[in-house]
Amino acid sequence: MAYLVTVEEKRFKLDLKREGNKFIVYVDTDPLEVSVAEVGNPSHLSLIAGNRSYDVQIEDEGMVTVNGETFRVKVEDERALHLAQFTGGARHLEEEAITAPMPGLVVGVEVKPGDRVREGDGLVVIEAMKMQNELKAPREGKVKEVFVKQGISVNGGDTLVVIE
Repeated sequence: MAYLVTVEEKRFKLDLKREGNKFIVYVDTDPLEVSVAEVGNPSHLSLIAGNRSYDVQIEDEGMVTVNGETFRVKVEDERALHLAQFTGGARHLEEEAITAPMPGLVVGVEVKPGDRVREGDGLVVIEAMKMQNELKAPREGKVKEVFVKQGISVNGGDTLVVIE
């Protein structure tokens, strides 16, 4: 799945592909082999990219510390951005599907059909690359369908929850 990642003021297109226990990360169009290991908790990672090692601590509010230096990072789903451009940025769609950003294991489902959610409420927690990612409601609405349950594996792009 493709992402647009902004680090401070620089913007990159990333595409992730899993190959065994490693990932091939395409930065713009250049491939980079990356190995990931959790260090104590899911927000503290050790990455080996190319021939270099990185100590990565993921903070709240889009802040990431790499080898002691902190950066502001924003990750956006490329498909969602294209849809927003196509619709003029309108967020009044009748239904909105929340999809898995990458392959992973569902470790938590925080909603059920009929639940009311506000923008930013947690929906599903997926573990990918030894890191837990909480997918949040992009807008206020009612949960129409939940397609996953705890313990199942999902592929990038799979629909997890639909909000109306």
